[in-house]
Amino acid sequence: MKIITIEEEAWQQLNSRINAIADYLKRQEDKSYDDLWLNNHEVCQYLHISEKTLWRMRTKGEIAYSKMYGQYFYTIGAIKDLLNANAIQSSDEYVQELMVKGKSYIEKGRKLKADKKTGMNP
Repeated sequence: MKIITIEEEAWQQLNSRINAIADYLKRQEDKSYDDLWLNNHEVCQYLHISEKTLWRMRTKGEIAYSKMYGQYFYTIGAIKDLLNANAIQSSDEYVQELMVKGKSYIEKGRKLKADKKTGMNP
């Protein structure tokens, strides 16, 4: 094994660049789900709120949405914006954990719906 020594300033610059790359990759990864659309029911279950509460949020302009054929849809990005606007304390770890749980919840919910349509039990 070779041992390489460098000046402290060079190490700090290298470490800074590595951290900048890591931060960039985290930001790219977080946005991969921002464009995923959820319906009223999914958002209410995910946020543990009633449909009336979600309706109030829509009418007050607190959350961005789209309406198609009488159904409302929201992006995960809009939900994140809402949560961040009302956050008292949040960290990147909390948002990352939220995204992992959200992805798991969405995949589970959609799988259950697909199984019901085909008549299969999970």
